[in-house]
Amino acid sequence: MSELVREIVDVNASIGGDEENPLLTVEAEGLIPTAGWANVRLDPHVYSTPPEDGVQDFDLVGDRPAGSDAGSDRGALTQIEAAWEGPLADWLIAVRVHAIDNMIEDEIFEPWDEDDAESEAA
Repeated sequence: MSELVREIVDVNASIGGDEENPLLTVEAEGLIPTAGWANVRLDPHVYSTPPEDGVQDFDLVGDRPAGSDAGSDRGALTQIEAAWEGPLADWLIAVRVHAIDNMIEDEIFEPWDEDDAESEAA
């Protein structure tokens, strides 16, 4: 059964693709309490209506090794990584990744908007 990792260390959200077909890529690094976790991934929250704050939430989750239980986590923390890629929602301005002990947000910027802003300033 999947569960949240212990802590988020870093989150990076970026936009790829083009203006016609923009793609959102989210990369996250986190810490797990024991080695051997499997199927570590970012699970996006599913919304029936877009959130008012424009933030897409993700859970950084994985499958704890068999025979390991949450109460026995006493070892050194192990770093893990996960990534997610999918279509960019038109309402999205940031992502937020959740773990047990914290969450981290990262704003996104459309790469083609930066070029437009620079040419207008010239």
